[in-house]
Amino acid sequence: MRGLSGAVTALILVVASVVIALIVVGFAFNLFGTYATQSVTNTVSPVGGAYLYVNKFPNGSQANGVFLVFTVANKGSNVNITSVSINGAVFIPYNEYYLNITNGGNSVYKKIAGVYIPTGTRTLMFNITNVKNLPPNLVSGSTVPVEVRLSNSQAIELTAYVYQ
Repeated sequence: MRGLSGAVTALILVVASVVIALIVVGFAFNLFGTYATQSVTNTVSPVGGAYLYVNKFPNGSQANGVFLVFTVANKGSNVNITSVSINGAVFIPYNEYYLNITNGGNSVYKKIAGVYIPTGTRTLMFNITNVKNLPPNLVSGSTVPVEVRLSNSQAIELTAYVYQ
């Protein structure tokens, strides 16, 4: 029985080496897209319900303005909030951000400078001061669509329950 000639064996080894080299270069320079790395993308997802308090604080006392309260889970790094749309009315939040901090079983809202969602699960509360843009048909017990746009091009869709 005759074996493979030296030239055929060398050709097979050269082809195999070129294929392996191309695969290594492809992964090194991310030429294979999502197959190359399994990096964690910055995704924010809603947790639980969203609530819209019209002319009252979330604790039930009277207030002037509208408060939007919702909880999100951020699995990536901090991400900025670029706009909030409530029933089609768009608001650009600015320094109206509250972070729910739980300490020893007590829940405290702390005002934070800047409009971002930190890593982890957080409850956010926005004080919407420009209530002229809100539709007048906000009825207690009804629901309204809310969209929160983020700096990573993600949009979080919520349905907020209205309390008046």
